[in-house]
Amino acid sequence: MGLRDEVMNAIKDAMRAKDQERLTTLRLMKAAILLKEKSGQTDIPEEDLIAAMRAEIKKRQQTMEVLKEHGKDEELAATEREIAIIEEFLPKQLSEEEILEKVKAYAEAHPEIDNPGRLTGAMKKELGDLADGRVLNEACKKVLGG
Repeated sequence: MGLRDEVMNAIKDAMRAKDQERLTTLRLMKAAILLKEKSGQTDIPEEDLIAAMRAEIKKRQQTMEVLKEHGKDEELAATEREIAIIEEFLPKQLSEEEILEKVKAYAEAHPEIDNPGRLTGAMKKELGDLADGRVLNEACKKVLGG
């Protein structure tokens, strides 16, 4: 079952459970999926839908920073819950320690890569959606001392 089907089934479950907060977040996810589908492609790869959901998480993380600055604790908690709901549908990402280990191993196997930017690009191809880009970039800089 694909991401789209999972979200649609979760919407039905949330409606039955009368879980309004979850339902609202799931509907926002559905809207992001529909927006992606209306972009003209007929058969959207699962990776593109996952990328759309990750973009939704990034938007909420940016919102959280603003909410922290303004001391809006209640809205901050609600946004954190939205992120948690979206993450339920995404593949698990590697931890910072796991990413650092993989970067070290890759750097040792490819000593010709001496630039953090090039290493980050190579690792992004290697790990794909398993690693957060920001964390991956930090790990590459740490390994190469850049």
